Amino acid sequence: MNSIDYIKAEGGTAHTTAPVQASPANDAEFVDAPGLQSLFSIKRSLAYSLLADGLIKGVSLRRCGRLRGKRLFDVASVRVYLASQMESKEAGQAS
Repeated sequence: MNSIDYIKAEGGTAHTTAPVQASPANDAEFVDAPGLQSLFSIKRSLAYSLLADGLIKGVSLRRCGRLRGKRLFDVASVRVYLASQMESKEAGQAS
């Protein structure tokens, strides 16, 4: 057999025991609005509201003299925000 080992489960179906690699899309530090929507189902308008409220972090990449740029959102700050929402919901249920 090659480097991927297979085992037979009950019912005769083969399953791999090879380690799973994280995809680059899931391991990104920053994502744009479509990336935020695909990772967390947070749409552009909500993302900008959370950014304006200081609940998540972002950066705007823009060249000098240009009006338009590219907005990127910090994935770690989004994860922290979502975790805080889960904690506050659990605390609300406990009381």
